[in-house]
Amino acid sequence: MKKESLNNISAEVLAAYLDGNATMQEGSEILDALCVDAELRELMHISQSVDRELSLFATDIDYIPMTAMAASCDEGCYCSLECEKYILRRLNIEFDEQQLYVNAIQNGWQKESGTALHNVGRHLESKGLVVTRQYKATMADIATALNSGDNVIVAVDGGELLGDRMAEIKEDILVGQIPDHTVVVLSYDTEKNIVTVYDPNSSSAEDVYSVEQFKDAWNDSKNYLVVVSSKAIEEYIPRPLDLSDVELTPDLVELREAIAENAHEVWAANRYAEGWRYGLQRDDVQKLHPDMIPYSKLPEGEKDYDREMAMKTIKLLKKLGYDLIKR
Repeated sequence: MKKESLNNISAEVLAAYLDGNATMQEGSEILDALCVDAELRELMHISQSVDRELSLFATDIDYIPMTAMAASCDEGCYCSLECEKYILRRLNIEFDEQQLYVNAIQNGWQKESGTALHNVGRHLESKGLVVTRQYKATMADIATALNSGDNVIVAVDGGELLGDRMAEIKEDILVGQIPDHTVVVLSYDTEKNIVTVYDPNSSSAEDVYSVEQFKDAWNDSKNYLVVVSSKAIEEYIPRPLDLSDVELTPDLVELREAIAENAHEVWAANRYAEGWRYGLQRDDVQKLHPDMIPYSKLPEGEKDYDREMAMKTIKLLKKLGYDLIKR
């Protein structure tokens, strides 16, 4: 593809859109252009056809956009941070607004390209609130959180949430998925089938959407849900990512054992530095532990624990869209 622009849309921006990495402004410009530019729609068709052909040779993994940039709109936009500030105000928790911005930059939560999904809620964590993150959530999960008095942030495709400007050509072309915006869900009315949200980019205090339109926008983030609670941590329910669709090649399976053994060495080294030594029985006072031995001498049950952690770490990398290449 030439680097020329088509209807003021550069090849680089179009490629970023197809990959789901375009900013909200870029996505909005592309949607506007697609509505009026037949040549651009044809170019989109060709690009997606190539992607579909290539996908026949790829592993069928339902990738998770954990590192996608929510709040990736115009320069100076901090919609993720604004959502967190909104919740702090709702909970009557004091904060220094300028310090929040400083913390966002210093900790890498806010980058020039936006806030990664996995960093949404970091300011709330720093204020002592319980923050849990979940992909593949449902409307029932949102309802449960709201009914429990929790606050809810979701990542959405901002363009889809604002309205269906692609109605004329929706049947003709599949547009990219851009989880580029965050909103606070205020209520979910199952009888009226509507969702009310606080949108930091809106001039209204509250915006109301049909559940269908809300879900269309939410689906683009793999239904990413951030629940903010002040409840006791004893009520925590683990929700690890489903990695069952990730298959590893034989060389990566072998890599599992190397990672498992090194993980044990790291654990033992840290314990050793703290004064722990080998003992037949664990003794926290004397700092004795039966696993302070070489990996090869560990019981198979302990090895299996390290192997499972190693295997799931490798699978997680692939689930997030990374490839491991042996040099």
